[in-house]
Amino acid sequence: PASIERIEVLSGATSLYGAGATGGIINIVTKGNQGEALGFNSGVGVTAGGKHISSDGLAYDLSQSLSFATENVDGYLGANFTQRGAHFDADGDRIAPEPAQTDRHDTETMDLNGRLNFQLTDSQSLRFAAQYYNDEQDSDYAPDYGQNLSYLFNPKLDPSLDAVHGLQLDEQPFTERYNLSATYQNDDVFGQSLTAEAYYRKETARFFPFASYIGTSRAQQFVSALPISNAQKQGLLRNAYAVLQSESEVDVLGLMTAMQSNFDVLDKPVELTYGVDLQREKNSQTADAMRLNSFISSNGTSYQPTGKNYAFGPDVELKTAGIFTQSSTQITEQLAIKAGVRFEQIKSSSSAFTPTSESLFADYMAPYNLSYATADIASGDVKHHATLFNLGAVYDLDASQQLFANYSQGFSLPDMQRTLRDVQPGFVVKSENVDPITVDSFEAGWRTQIGDTGSANITGFYNTSDKVVQFQRDFSVNVADTDERFYGAEAALTLPLSAHWSAGGSLAYTRGQFKDSSGTWRELNAYRATPLKSTLFGEWNNLTGQSVRLQMLAIGGSDRAYDDSLKATYDSNVRATTAAKIQGYAVLDLIAQTELPQGKVNVGVYNVLNREYQTVYSQEAEATYGKMSGIPAEGRTVAMSYSIDY
Repeated sequence: PASIERIEVLSGATSLYGAGATGGIINIVTKGNQGEALGFNSGVGVTAGGKHISSDGLAYDLSQSLSFATENVDGYLGANFTQRGAHFDADGDRIAPEPAQTDRHDTETMDLNGRLNFQLTDSQSLRFAAQYYNDEQDSDYAPDYGQNLSYLFNPKLDPSLDAVHGLQLDEQPFTERYNLSATYQNDDVFGQSLTAEAYYRKETARFFPFASYIGTSRAQQFVSALPISNAQKQGLLRNAYAVLQSESEVDVLGLMTAMQSNFDVLDKPVELTYGVDLQREKNSQTADAMRLNSFISSNGTSYQPTGKNYAFGPDVELKTAGIFTQSSTQITEQLAIKAGVRFEQIKSSSSAFTPTSESLFADYMAPYNLSYATADIASGDVKHHATLFNLGAVYDLDASQQLFANYSQGFSLPDMQRTLRDVQPGFVVKSENVDPITVDSFEAGWRTQIGDTGSANITGFYNTSDKVVQFQRDFSVNVADTDERFYGAEAALTLPLSAHWSAGGSLAYTRGQFKDSSGTWRELNAYRATPLKSTLFGEWNNLTGQSVRLQMLAIGGSDRAYDDSLKATYDSNVRATTAAKIQGYAVLDLIAQTELPQGKVNVGVYNVLNREYQTVYSQEAEATYGKMSGIPAEGRTVAMSYSIDY
């Protein structure tokens, strides 16, 4: 965060961007040189969590940046190091690890990023940007599976949700990422402006180990045909578990070129941008097997590798190519129009692989001298293309008020590596049975400025899709060929009450629905559709460096998705998906800042009232992955930081 200048959120797809950006774009703009010949910023911070502050719950943060500028060269380099301890709930208890998707307690993070800009001539420039990010966990705590793994084997039991000391795991979760980009700009190419950008990104992530049942329906059919007693068959299937730790790798290489022209049509100014972009993405994921006996005998704290590594889905290469044009013009003094068209082609190639559960069950049967023939998935190619449009308008009611409306189309393939991992034996990868997801989005609204610092806006939206991505209780992912829709409204207000006081808030109402096998609209769960959300704040600012802000986040509860999950009808296409009863909650934060003669101090108290609650994610994860994923949220947390520019 110390290296972020601002974050821009653009709703809806545009012709300028492909790469799966069907819902919009979040543009994180990192800091650059601010015009100073040489400048530094140093920062230090500490965060303490828990009912009773202890060294286990401390987090430390150090940051340093350097910026410089000469006549033709300027640059920025930022470095941040964070060391986190335990997370504690409102009762002061250490929060247990989240076994399904991993968490960030007991981690160390290093983040390096920089920019280097060269002004080659009056009209030409060259910019380089790079980032290195590494986040590693080093913990001695594991989730509590109970005596003899009772919570794993009997999901109806309520787990303690305690963090158990004694974790033995050599390769702990981590995320490592490299980002590189180079951008060339020439503002005088036959009277046009050329921008060409090449980029490369590589990310590797390792997750926390998890236990999984491997007695699939095909495995059960195999066991039922064995010439053994029913008791022996039940024993084989009852113990058909595996403990896996997965690691994924994503490798992305891309090139985008765009020309921008400005000219008049019928005495109206027109800005036209056109170009092409290319991207190649490679995805792979594997899983290391852990010794089941060690896992069981330690009650889930000891993870000893067997030395066997399994494919966790196929290796996938995704190639996209797009040709685009986007234009904007001022029709009248009040009305501006923008429109665009994009032609995009997507090619995907997946390698032949053996589904993980098939390989695991074959190895599980081997000690019993039983030969289980795995059902492999052949390699395959997928190719799709689409022509996409967007059209938007902004109308100025007066100098401070605007009406706006926008229509856009998006097009992307689902995460092929992830979705193909769970296909059934006999599945053939080809264009006819691996469809892209197309999205049509509509939005309209009003916005205004209130004085120098205030604002208000309200937006209504509606979007439709012809596919539904479903996350199953058995960790599988299904892409159902059925309709999906989202609709709702968002409103926000910032109101200056006086020279030093302001207040405001926001309200977001979203409904997400899909058609079940009978064609009836049913509610999507909280993974897909956010419950009612509102924020409120009040702020005092003396305009000389001191400010205090009290803010609240409130989430509304809802049983709609849970009730619909019990009534919906399913088939081999639209499968049953769990949904949680979402309990609402409200959290208060207090944030203050003061300028010192040298530097400034920021203080924050988060969850001021030490509210006991579960985040929306944890509530839905409990319904999807089991009660051990239903961990509580952090209790009261206090943070203080000091930074200085020089």
